[in-house]
Amino acid sequence: MAASLALVLSACGSADTNDEAEGGGDECAGKIGVMGALSGPNSSIVIPSVNGAKLALTQFLEENDDCKVELVEFDSEGDATKATPLASQIADDPEFLGVIGGAFSGETRATKGIFDEAGVTMISQSATATDLTTEDPAEVFHRVVGYDEVQGAAVAKYLSDALGGKKVFVIDNSEAYGEPLAEKVTEELGDLVAGSDKTQVEQTEFSATISKIEGAGADAIFYAGYIAEAAPLIKQIRDAGIEVPVVFPDGVYGADFPKAAGAAGEGAIVTCPCVPIEEGDTFYADYETEFGEQPGAYAAEGYDAMTIFLEAIKDGATDRGAVEEFVDGYDAEGLTKTLAFDDKGDIAVENVVIWAYKVQGDALVPDQEISLD
Repeated sequence: MAASLALVLSACGSADTNDEAEGGGDECAGKIGVMGALSGPNSSIVIPSVNGAKLALTQFLEENDDCKVELVEFDSEGDATKATPLASQIADDPEFLGVIGGAFSGETRATKGIFDEAGVTMISQSATATDLTTEDPAEVFHRVVGYDEVQGAAVAKYLSDALGGKKVFVIDNSEAYGEPLAEKVTEELGDLVAGSDKTQVEQTEFSATISKIEGAGADAIFYAGYIAEAAPLIKQIRDAGIEVPVVFPDGVYGADFPKAAGAAGEGAIVTCPCVPIEEGDTFYADYETEFGEQPGAYAAEGYDAMTIFLEAIKDGATDRGAVEEFVDGYDAEGLTKTLAFDDKGDIAVENVVIWAYKVQGDALVPDQEISLD
């Protein structure tokens, strides 16, 4: 397919020496890619994190005007098949020293082998599927968020303790992200699961699932998937007269969900391994000044991921091997948490926070942190 490549930030133009073209040299320079759904119904989950990365670069270049670092966007639309050639494009260009992403678990699973073979360090801001690090791990893969083994346990705890669910209906989207997450929630809920069903990506009609929910007499519902399907699903649940609480995971944590769900989404809960950005916080103010809107999904995590790469380059990393070595040994406080990676590329579980956000009008507002104890 034709790559949807857009150069978004270039402080000093493209690298122009032979050394730089080969990814080498001794200058503070290089390209960082960022890959994810930059268009389509799930893009509101990704764009804020890309903006966070842009902000990190802008601030870095203001203080390091001799550096020639670029951030280059690749729109995968969140589709694993579309992400694969984009990953090859990054891998084949030696000027790329790292990539932020994949943003979604499916595209990450499809591309991490390409990046691993090329030695391109990945730092994902939002890919949470547990198996990305536990099955067929890639040495180059890192992420600044907790994984779904933790989010799934937190979701189950919220359903049983905060909502008092006794008959929970669990649904997943039959995809790399939703299916294992739903399995973890089901495992943690045990006998509290009253029924389950599977839907498909791009499905828009859910009457069969809704009949099963009604038959189970559910007093709470959990759906593991993304915004594109979550919005019509909750509309049809409410249209059927089912008024029980509905909980979604971080795949629905985007500004477009409340808008797409409309009145049916009011009061719905969305969990996320991402911290709320308080109004009045410096990052909040800087982001709002730069982009004219409040920071959204994974904005701070995108900032953290880009900051790690920028610190690697500033430290003198001029090739992919040096960047990988720097990131592997990174240990510092980020905006969101202490950022240090274990040998699988995950941050420490004790540094993970899971928040429940509630839909109020057209916004997702912090409701409560879910204790992992």
